[in-house]
Amino acid sequence: MRSILPRNYEEIGEALRQMTEKSALIGGGTDLVIKMRMSTEEPDALCYLGYIPELREIRKEKDLLSIGAYATMTDIAENPLVREHFPALVHATEDVGSLQIRNNATIGGNIGNASPAGDLLPVLYLYDASIEVMGAKGLRQIPIDGVLAGPGKMTLAYNEVITRILLPFCTMDSGFVKLGSRKKVTISRIGIALGIVMEAKHIKEIRLYIGAVSIKPLHLSAAEDFLRGKAVNESNILTAAAILSDYIRKNVPEEFDRDYKVYAAKGAMTDVFLKLGLI
Repeated sequence: MRSILPRNYEEIGEALRQMTEKSALIGGGTDLVIKMRMSTEEPDALCYLGYIPELREIRKEKDLLSIGAYATMTDIAENPLVREHFPALVHATEDVGSLQIRNNATIGGNIGNASPAGDLLPVLYLYDASIEVMGAKGLRQIPIDGVLAGPGKMTLAYNEVITRILLPFCTMDSGFVKLGSRKKVTISRIGIALGIVMEAKHIKEIRLYIGAVSIKPLHLSAAEDFLRGKAVNESNILTAAAILSDYIRKNVPEEFDRDYKVYAAKGAMTDVFLKLGLI
């Protein structure tokens, strides 16, 4: 197996030209290495871009936050700009795996895995993220929804790479919670990203994205429509949870933990409002 190791931004293009359809990009390796050990993936070459400083930077660019694709979960969770403006992203990155995993796993890898259970995906949908991609024809930007093709699949070509994630600065209060099958190092069974603006104890604006219940994060617009203009109380939150439970009951196959998710929707919906101190 060949290793492709560009050392600066200018060498990325040549690195991509060396890749084939059997090659793989590697970030922290927290998922790919496991797949290789299980022989479910056998790439002919691995391309690692983590030596390139620009791909690890987190910086402000006018009205956007730019996050390099090779920034780790720890990098993101500890960044002052992220903590000030994107609390749901802090919650999500702090809850990924163990400390060792968070120190290695990258945001680009979390997107590239395209797993329905990816913790960061509903948060990136909540924040209207755009993904910067480099390929043979240079740079282009794609909305996050345009990157994901389905479970484990992206729309990118084999010789394209995610370089940055771009987030418009958010004025909503926001939070993220997930429920899983164990308390630590858990794989998400339901993840809820909430953005909210309150006015006189009522919900002026709200956004809800749900992870791990569909092939892509679900925009729960029916629950948003119900909650908008209402007070935050147990009755209204449980109604919103019932809307989510009904979606799961109708759309999630039984073998994908449907019954658990129908039941867990109540707790997850309540927990995300608790996370923001609204109840």
